[in-house]
Amino acid sequence: MVASVVIFLTMAKLSETVSGATITITSNPPMIEGGSITLTCDAAGFNITREWMKDGHPVSSGDNIILSEDKRVLSIKKRTDSREYLCRVSNPVSSENASDTVNVIYGPDGMEIKGPTKIEVGQKFTLTCSTDSNPPASYTWVLNGTKIPGHSPEFTKQKSEYSDSGDYTCTATNDVTGNKISVVLKLSVKAVGSLTPDGLSVVVITGIVIIVLLVVEVAVSVAVYFIKTNISYAEPMQRGGSQQPVYENPSPVYENPSPVYENPSPVYENPSPVYENPSPVRENTLQNQSPPLPLTDFKSTYDTRIMQ
Repeated sequence: MVASVVIFLTMAKLSETVSGATITITSNPPMIEGGSITLTCDAAGFNITREWMKDGHPVSSGDNIILSEDKRVLSIKKRTDSREYLCRVSNPVSSENASDTVNVIYGPDGMEIKGPTKIEVGQKFTLTCSTDSNPPASYTWVLNGTKIPGHSPEFTKQKSEYSDSGDYTCTATNDVTGNKISVVLKLSVKAVGSLTPDGLSVVVITGIVIIVLLVVEVAVSVAVYFIKTNISYAEPMQRGGSQQPVYENPSPVYENPSPVYENPSPVYENPSPVYENPSPVRENTLQNQSPPLPLTDFKSTYDTRIMQ
């Protein structure tokens, strides 16, 4: 009998559905960055398991998030963890979800002022103050110790005066934490035509712009001229010119096609004897010749020869 009761109760628990799923945030508001913020997921049911989701994506333990072993408690610390969290509780019979939103309070930090540091009198100018804060910070402006009315992150003046020169201090305040941060920007108002934001006079800048435009125009004109010239030169060649195919290496080139022999035939030194003075040269040739005959002798000799 007792055994039957135990079995009945066990079967009843196994068939018990999940119910009453809730998330409890244990940190009292405000949830300030750096403090301990925990989310606890509870539900009624037997043999339940839990799964955490952040913005629809599964959550696991990491540098910013810590999960207890049974995943009942989730702990967060940083501003990037400000999201909607969902806890899904389930057992073999059923499941149930619970969700809550975490809004981590932080800031202000990372503050800066954007705007000109030099302007000409009469010009419009705008200074913009920005910071990272949750909830958004409120702003105050001070010029040379005098508070400027308003709490906007921007300060604008349509027509500047010399009295607008000085130190502009922007202070951002987080109204929840009470934290404050300030940044200073120095503005100088100069005479008309004396400078521009980059320190050059208007006349100089105008001259530079004109020169640059002229140079660009000349460069474009030269480029167009050369393009037209090349086109007009190429058209006759395409209409009447005969182009010969150009082959790269039409015939093979052999290195050393025929063997080159060093000294193919023997070279003899002095192949034929060379005689000094091969034919005798008679010295004093003129001396050995008989002197010319006198005319009388020559005539007599000639006559004698005729008589004979």
